[in-house]
Amino acid sequence: MTNRLKQRLDEGSAAIGIQLRFGSPAIAEMAGLAGFDWLLLDAEHSPQTAPGIQTQLQAIGCTDSTAIVRLGRGDADQIRLYLDMGAMGIAVPFISTAEEARACADACRYPPRGTRGWGPHRAGGYGLHAERYTARIDDEVLFFPIIETATAIENIDAIMAVDGVDSCIVGPVDLCYSLGIPFQFDHPDFLSALDRVRDASNKAGKPSGLPLLGSVEDRANVDRQVVAGARLLLVGCDEPALGNAFTSMLEPLSHLQDQQRQRSE
Repeated sequence: MTNRLKQRLDEGSAAIGIQLRFGSPAIAEMAGLAGFDWLLLDAEHSPQTAPGIQTQLQAIGCTDSTAIVRLGRGDADQIRLYLDMGAMGIAVPFISTAEEARACADACRYPPRGTRGWGPHRAGGYGLHAERYTARIDDEVLFFPIIETATAIENIDAIMAVDGVDSCIVGPVDLCYSLGIPFQFDHPDFLSALDRVRDASNKAGKPSGLPLLGSVEDRANVDRQVVAGARLLLVGCDEPALGNAFTSMLEPLSHLQDQQRQRSE
């Protein structure tokens, strides 16, 4: 049982991830084979089901990538279910206080460290290596609060100091909304909020999950942000990736479509 994402974060390396919403095992497997360090299965903003999540976890299991499930809320029952299926980490949205963070972090670990109920399903090899899984998982599992409110920024030092919070993910759009500056990712208030997340993470001795600003094709720009502390990097999503790929395939042939439209008129 190896958590590639945890290894990379523990060694101080940047870990590159992508968010998956389509619920396709083939897409999940392809993303893992492509070399992403971690895959965020989004059950918050897309209609993913528990059986669908499990098929993606099985597909990702054929790769070296680490599967993290993004829930719709901080629900201990859902956390237990997806961990029992074999997820190696959980991300929960709209965590705004240390108490909320602690409840979710505890739900990811077995007693006495946490409150997770025992009964690993696929995670324990359907019973074939449940004892081995149980002995190791508390040290391998990851919990990431998603920081996306002004209140969370006010409480960020306490949130990042919680035992069991391994890093965080900043939700840039919702955070901007909460700060009253929708989609203004260059606004001083937003940049100041990112600085506070970075400082709190550094103070707690934990890697920070900051959004990469600017183009990922600008190597110097990316390197500056990584040197400044960004480690848990979420660099895309299957929806725009596939949309852009389809569009780029059609662009060189757009004149044929234009000719067809002209004939139709």
